[in-house]
Amino acid sequence: MKATIKSMLRTIGLIKDPPLTTRQQLFEFIDSRAAFVSQVTLYTYVKARAGTRFPKLFQNDDFLTSLRIARWHVYGAAICDLGLFAIAQLKRDGGLNDMAAQELAIEMLDGILLDYDQNDIDPKDFAAMGDTGKQRAAFANWDLIADGPAAFQSSSDAVFRWAPIADELKDNDEEIVRNSIHLRWIGVRRDLKELIKPALILADWHKSDRPNPPSI
Repeated sequence: MKATIKSMLRTIGLIKDPPLTTRQQLFEFIDSRAAFVSQVTLYTYVKARAGTRFPKLFQNDDFLTSLRIARWHVYGAAICDLGLFAIAQLKRDGGLNDMAAQELAIEMLDGILLDYDQNDIDPKDFAAMGDTGKQRAAFANWDLIADGPAAFQSSSDAVFRWAPIADELKDNDEEIVRNSIHLRWIGVRRDLKELIKPALILADWHKSDRPNPPSI
C-alpha cells in the first residue's frame, strides 16, 4: 500500500526521486512503476465496468482468483515493457551494444520477476513472462523502443486480455482501455528519462563481481 501511495505522489509530482545511478536502483524503479501502472489500470477498469456491484465482487472467490491472475499477467507484461524501454535508453545514451543490451535485459528480467514468491499462477507461467521479454530483447529494434510508444504494447494487450470482464464488453472498451494504460506510461517514461544516468549505471554493471564482466 505504501509503495502504491508513493508511486501516485511521484506521478503527480509531489515526491521527487533521486537519480538512478546503479543497476539495483534502476531495477527497483522498473518494479515499482510497473506495479503501480498495472494495478491502477486493471483495478480502475474493473471498477468502472462493475459500477455499484464492485464491492460485492470482492465477496466472490472466483472473481478474486481471476483478478489475482490478471494482476500478475499485467504486471509481468509491464515489467517487460518498461524494462526494455529502460535498456533502450542505456543503449542509445550510454553506448551499450546489442549483445550487452540483451544480456542486461536477461539480468533485469530475472532479477525482478524471479524475486517474487507468489502462488496465484503456475510458476511456469510466471517464468514464461520473463521468457517473452527475453525473446523480445533478442530481436529488439532498440531505436524504435527508445522512442517510447512501441515499447508498451504488451502491457496494453495484457490488460485487455486478462481483465476479468466479459469478452463482449471488452470489445466495446478496447480503445478506452488501451488509451488508459498508454496515458499512465507517459509520466513514467518522462520520469525515467529524467532520472536515468546511463554512464553511471553501465559503470556499475561493468564493475560487477561476475566472472566475465560485460563489454559495453
